[in-house]
Amino acid sequence: MKRIAEISVILLVALTSYFAGSFYRWLFGIMAIYAIITISWNLMKTIGRLSMGHALLFGLPAYISAMGYQYSVEASIYLFPITIILSGILFFVFSKITGKTAFVFLTFIASIMLWILTPKIVIEKDGILVGGEVGFNFFNVHFHGIFILSVISLIVIYLFTAEITSSRFGYFMKAVGDDETASKAVGINVDRVKLITIMYSSVLAGFAGLLYALDFGHISYEVFSVETSIFPFVASLLSGGNLFLSVLSSFFLVLLKRSLNSVYPGLMDVFYALVLVFSPKIGGFVYVKGKKFIKKL
Repeated sequence: MKRIAEISVILLVALTSYFAGSFYRWLFGIMAIYAIITISWNLMKTIGRLSMGHALLFGLPAYISAMGYQYSVEASIYLFPITIILSGILFFVFSKITGKTAFVFLTFIASIMLWILTPKIVIEKDGILVGGEVGFNFFNVHFHGIFILSVISLIVIYLFTAEITSSRFGYFMKAVGDDETASKAVGINVDRVKLITIMYSSVLAGFAGLLYALDFGHISYEVFSVETSIFPFVASLLSGGNLFLSVLSSFFLVLLKRSLNSVYPGLMDVFYALVLVFSPKIGGFVYVKGKKFIKKL
């Protein structure tokens, strides 16, 4: 019953967006994409790894795929899964060579480096240089198609992830997140749990990036922006770590961004800054109140 109620809420938001008009149908696609990023981020959080570089997992597979698309559709298709796998392996290596705190900074630095370097990447297509700050054209799906894809994808991903986190493997994930040494002592294969979790997280983030590129028919260095990396952290913070509430908080943040930036461009960045400054207090308050609210459901 709980899962049915949660999916009903997501469908209600989707249907409301659909009947509200074309703009809101398109906007729900963006909301769903960012909700998938947040779900992906929460998976790493469960194993004790806070990623501040999720923009890399989100943007790099679609970006490399778009580069391949300049030459052929086949190249684009091949490059996408390969880049997802390599991105996941990179984050797994980061988790092996660093502690929890260093992982935050290393992932952040990696995504920032991409944000700085990708505007300098250009390739030749039919004798013309493409890329750079402009980015690359990509296959475009009409917003009606993106709406349907985003609704189905978000529901399937949410249900599958919720089942994983509440399963025996989910228990292992939480144990690893709490204490890796103790987990090893009771026979949990920590590296296996981390690898599977990070790879699944990478697949979700990469898929969200693909939806984003298909929605706009274009991708540029902006997918690696600091805002993209901060977004899932803020959404998770506002939800108290609850998976379903993190989906709703992602919806809320996308709507808030549209509202604030329509008043004054860049106002959303001020909001993010305030949340980051007061994050310990906000997190504690939301966690306590959230637990009481969830118990009442």
